[in-house]
Amino acid sequence: MYEIWLVINTFYELALANLSLVVSTLIVWLVLMLVTQLRKKLPWSKGIKAATAMGIIAWIAFIFMVPGLTRSSFASVNSIIDWLTVIGVAGAFAGLLALFIGPLYLLVKR
Repeated sequence: MYEIWLVINTFYELALANLSLVVSTLIVWLVLMLVTQLRKKLPWSKGIKAATAMGIIAWIAFIFMVPGLTRSSFASVNSIIDWLTVIGVAGAFAGLLALFIGPLYLLVKR
């Protein structure tokens, strides 16, 4: 249980340290969603399918990239907590990417 609290606290502190990046990303996403919503006849199901497909591909790619981006290696990923952290961080980045891919796909693919 301590490891879970430690991971959550670490991500919270990183978000606070990079608050301007977090807020600007949120604002850009909200503006993108607003622009996409103003176009009434966009097929959202196609955007969701594209975002899901790209999110899964990105998740798999990020699993291999995360240890290198943190100046570590797969040799350092020993315990189940380490693997869950790598998979969770990769999933978070892939989810963030998918949140932007869906509306962008709809705007570009009209």
